[in-house]
Amino acid sequence: MQKRVAYAEPPHLFHNQGRGRFEEGAAAGGALGQPMVARGAAYGDIDLDGDPDVAVTTNNGPAKLLRNDSTGNHALRITLRGRESNRDAIGATIIVRLGDGTSQARMVKSGSSYLSQSELPVTFGLGGADAVRSVEVAWPNGRAETIAGVAGDQRITIEEGHGVVERMPLARRGSAR
Repeated sequence: MQKRVAYAEPPHLFHNQGRGRFEEGAAAGGALGQPMVARGAAYGDIDLDGDPDVAVTTNNGPAKLLRNDSTGNHALRITLRGRESNRDAIGATIIVRLGDGTSQARMVKSGSSYLSQSELPVTFGLGGADAVRSVEVAWPNGRAETIAGVAGDQRITIEEGHGVVERMPLARRGSAR
């Protein structure tokens, strides 16, 4: 590497505006405003409060934990446990349907960034909704199941063929949730 060549850049953060539109979140500031040479990123809800945090590895520097301390919105975290499918349910798709007719879909996957592993539980931001109309799971082996009327602001575990087997409240930091 040549010392006169600078290639550190601030990380990029984008805010989903809906309908396939994203806005760069330059106003986030803090660690996101500091140039770095980063290679891997993994997300996980480190403090179990329903908003995903991000760990970033840097070249010739320390790893950084970027804590997300959002407040004012509801969330639902879902862990899948396969019995006939693979134990971690990698490849399963979860669809959360809200009462207003909107839905969100996520796939359980094992990695998405260079030499990084994000957590397997899936987090859904619910905005102002404090419950979901239904949670639909398409398991990797083709089985499908639906759980109706799930409250937000909790962590649930769904076991293949047995529905919700565990419920735990999300940690809260004095927010209006």
